[in-house]
Amino acid sequence: MLPEYRIPLLVAVLTILVAQVSAQSTSSAVGAPATFDVASIRASADRSMQSESWMGIRTSGGTFEARSMSLKALVWFAYADRGSQRQMVTGGGGWIDSRDWDIVAKVDDPSLAGLSDTERTNRMRPLVKALLDERFHLRLHTETRPTPVYVLVQAKGGAKVKEVSAPPAVEGDWHEALKRFRTENPGKPFPGAIRCSSDGCTAKAMSMSKALGQIQGSSHADRMVIDETGLKGYDDFSFRMPTQDDDDAMGKIEEDLGMKFESRKVDLTTYVIDSAQLPTPN
Repeated sequence: MLPEYRIPLLVAVLTILVAQVSAQSTSSAVGAPATFDVASIRASADRSMQSESWMGIRTSGGTFEARSMSLKALVWFAYADRGSQRQMVTGGGGWIDSRDWDIVAKVDDPSLAGLSDTERTNRMRPLVKALLDERFHLRLHTETRPTPVYVLVQAKGGAKVKEVSAPPAVEGDWHEALKRFRTENPGKPFPGAIRCSSDGCTAKAMSMSKALGQIQGSSHADRMVIDETGLKGYDDFSFRMPTQDDDDAMGKIEEDLGMKFESRKVDLTTYVIDSAQLPTPN
């Protein structure tokens, strides 16, 4: 299996777009369009049959693109507060849980080209909300619920990470920058990302909060993982990739990272999907 950069489904795919900037500060530009001009939505192909190397969500200029994303992942992108981990999306059932979607949506807004990735993401979020309302007829509400989670903390002896400088800022589209880096630096991890193969995952200059999605997925955790390691900077670290039938996946990752998964119950802001319909035709 060739190495690839994984963008985990519900949490980490969105961690690439994590921003500590309030969405309100960048989503209310005067004269900004309220909806996309055009949007294509189709059911995703089986992942094992896909030739493309990425799945997740990205924005570039006036284009929003999602690949192999569930409706819950799209709700997370559109609604979740980028500054908080204590949120989740629930509800649905049936096709909402079993189907993924490929979306390409475009808006004619030249001002988007000059924004940072964070600013552009925040400007896109209300457009995605409108798209989910129009095409999926999404209805949801929010609740605060006490929810079982795993809290990731440092083990006795400390985390097995190496603190490093922040990765350089990415110019333009993140995925295009990744492709250029892989061509120019074969076999090397991309700064600010996590590179995984069947043997393991290696993170380069990555914050622990951004790595949570991959850690959660690789550990086969059956609930949300919240970062309370106290690691606030950027680190290099690696861990083994447990197999799907590995009953000690969490233990292996705990050992490799010098961390522990603690079971707790915390209050989460929960986005509850009340109803949705299969998207209307393109």
